[in-house]
Amino acid sequence: MWPLVSLPSFCKPKQWPTISKSEFTSDGYPVYGANGKIGFHSTYNHEEPTVLITCRGATCGRVNVSEPKSYVNGNAMALDFLDEAKVHIKYLYYCLQNSDFDQIITGVAQPQITRQSLNRLQVPLPPLDEQKRIASILDAADELRAKRRESIAQLDALLQSTFLEMFGDPVFNPYNWEVSEIKNVISEKPINGAYYSKEAYVSNGTRMVHMADAFYGTANLAGMRRVDAPPQDIHKYGLFHSDILVSRRSLSYEGAAKPCMIPASSEPLIFESSLIRLRSNQSKLKPIYLFYFLQNERARSKYVLPLVTRSTISGINQKNLMQVNVLLPPIDLQERFVAIVESIEKQKAKMHSHLNELDSLFASLQHRAFTGEL
Repeated sequence: MWPLVSLPSFCKPKQWPTISKSEFTSDGYPVYGANGKIGFHSTYNHEEPTVLITCRGATCGRVNVSEPKSYVNGNAMALDFLDEAKVHIKYLYYCLQNSDFDQIITGVAQPQITRQSLNRLQVPLPPLDEQKRIASILDAADELRAKRRESIAQLDALLQSTFLEMFGDPVFNPYNWEVSEIKNVISEKPINGAYYSKEAYVSNGTRMVHMADAFYGTANLAGMRRVDAPPQDIHKYGLFHSDILVSRRSLSYEGAAKPCMIPASSEPLIFESSLIRLRSNQSKLKPIYLFYFLQNERARSKYVLPLVTRSTISGINQKNLMQVNVLLPPIDLQERFVAIVESIEKQKAKMHSHLNELDSLFASLQHRAFTGEL
């Protein structure tokens, strides 16, 4: 088997100064943060493509590669000065994707990876030609996944445009829909999720939705962590398919109060303390309509973000979330929108099924690649 080597033996991990959103520009050089590309800036701090590891927040341990001439923010650890005579950049990218970052992540309320903890991470290092061969195979498999994700993204864009066509621009409310605070259109009081210490995480317990699972609109059941939850917690923090979760906090102001839908599940689901559960009064407000309203950038800018507290970690509490105004079109129009969403979701489900197959193929290739079996 290939030798295991530590990152400092072939690169220099570094956190660069973070620039605020107010310093972003409409175009220019791409800015990379915790979750990949997040905007543009007038200058750059990295001339060449660089491997980045998210080092703060719910997505701690995510791996990206920056574009040439990019600005890398402090929420991502840049693996600078890569010794290309020893390591191929795409091999390193795929290898780190396959690495176990849980062993080096510290912090509970705010997970983080430090340079010191990153020094403990070791990667297998075959000869350079073998690295390039592995990267080429994984590139081809990853391209198939990217094309399928693009098709799914196009359907998501279609739903957003359908929302605007049916209900109008939420900023101007051109159809003069009734406006109500969320507190008036929910069926029960909102609650924050449960907190468990690391010792409560087990392999065969109850699935618990975390911020990272809720990041892309619908909670992702694949790989969801489990906890040893007592029956009273399963009852108190249980989730139905019709529930909406809202993120309480985010590293960025714009990322706070993001909504998340709950997929159908054959087993109980609960949720963690960084999320707030909403249950709408479905005679007035359909959950799917509420999700797309809270997700719409125009609605967020007018009704949601003014109630988000700006800080190092921005967030929204239950009191402020209850004051968010929601437009209330007639329930039959909401139901028509729900029917359209459900039809498109069926198409997306087929695409996701194919994507899952591609993900399984890619995971198998990765495992074989980094155990010397490819």
